Amino acid sequence: MGSEPFSPEGPGSKWTSGSRRTLIGCGALIVLLGIGSIVFLIKAKDLFGWMMGELEAQVEESLPANITAEERLELSLAFDAVVEAVQEDRANPMALQELQKMLRESLGEGPTRLSREEVRSLITALDRVSGRSPSSGFESPEADQEIDPEAEASQLELQRSQ
Repeated sequence: MGSEPFSPEGPGSKWTSGSRRTLIGCGALIVLLGIGSIVFLIKAKDLFGWMMGELEAQVEESLPANITAEERLELSLAFDAVVEAVQEDRANPMALQELQKMLRESLGEGPTRLSREEVRSLITALDRVSGRSPSSGFESPEADQEIDPEAEASQLELQRSQ
């Protein structure tokens, strides 16, 4: 006779309800990941702009006390030019990698003050990414000359509003 005992329900199903649910769940997860990837690709430039805004805020917190209003404005314009270049697909990818490395090294350790030379290097790196021509140069205030940060901030706001 047969080696299998008689079952009143009939022969067993190859797919149990648990494995069917798993298959449907994995399929749904793949569809959601695909949709998420497409949304990310569409919104990547907006995400980059937001990220650069956050980095700019972090850099502004680390600026030295003796930085001029012109340098602050130049730094802000350089960040804006990078965002614009990325949105227009004309950013230099190699320069962008160098910029990322520079930002990681200078800001990665936590809240520290940048030197004026580091700020100038950052502006130059941002200009390389965007392809923007560098500014005509900065006049360095004397090392012993103190600059009032509040007066600098009000001058910067005045220049931005014009």
